[in-house]
Amino acid sequence: MAFVSGDSLVNRLGDPLRVLVLGASSGIGASAAKALVDSGAQVVGAARRDTRVAELEGVMAVACDVSLPEDCDRVVAAAVERLGGLDALVYAAGTTWITPLDTTGPERWSEIFSTNLFGAAMVTRAAMPHLLSETSDNRAVYLTSDSVEMPYPGLVAYAASKAALRAYCQGLAGEFAALRVTEIMVGPTIDTEMGGHFDETIAGWLDRWNDEGYIRFGYQLSADVAAVIVDTLRSKEPEDRVTAAAELT
Repeated sequence: MAFVSGDSLVNRLGDPLRVLVLGASSGIGASAAKALVDSGAQVVGAARRDTRVAELEGVMAVACDVSLPEDCDRVVAAAVERLGGLDALVYAAGTTWITPLDTTGPERWSEIFSTNLFGAAMVTRAAMPHLLSETSDNRAVYLTSDSVEMPYPGLVAYAASKAALRAYCQGLAGEFAALRVTEIMVGPTIDTEMGGHFDETIAGWLDRWNDEGYIRFGYQLSADVAAVIVDTLRSKEPEDRVTAAAELT
């Protein structure tokens, strides 16, 4: 990727890049929204907890539950109205639970896929006319996980949803050649709320992950991933897959 760090984020018309960030209330989404604003972009941040998004300086907040198709339509319409169009979509929304395969029922599987995959598809569907406009920069960025390559025991539902999101990214790029799609594969990131639903069994799972070699990258911060997102949107020739993971030491 041809990074040109330090340049302001502008679209093909030379105006500030207009970006919608999903999952902007915490973790990587919040860090990305802040980093994009600091890089000169105009940003609408969306999340269920829109009051937390509103605390981010320079970010326009919109409430959105990505598991609801009507919210996905509404958030895109609101972003386009506020920004005057849309150059880029950053899908950073995500959730996970400990999901042992012998006990996890369909409700939990559906909850994980609704946020991690279906929401991405529905937001993109609503955004497509705007992202493919001649005045748009035609960018779409989605966050997957290192667990796609090696699903962690206890987190297989999460890994499966992210693997499906990877396939979605590939299919989206193939179906719409004008859309510049990038999957960012994220390694372990410690300052997010992704573990907020973990229960007391997490200690045993962590031991397995370490003992059996599932931890293949070092721990990083959400700001590290946000920097990769900014550079991806800054690149004139974005790659279809980028790795955002720390070296294991």
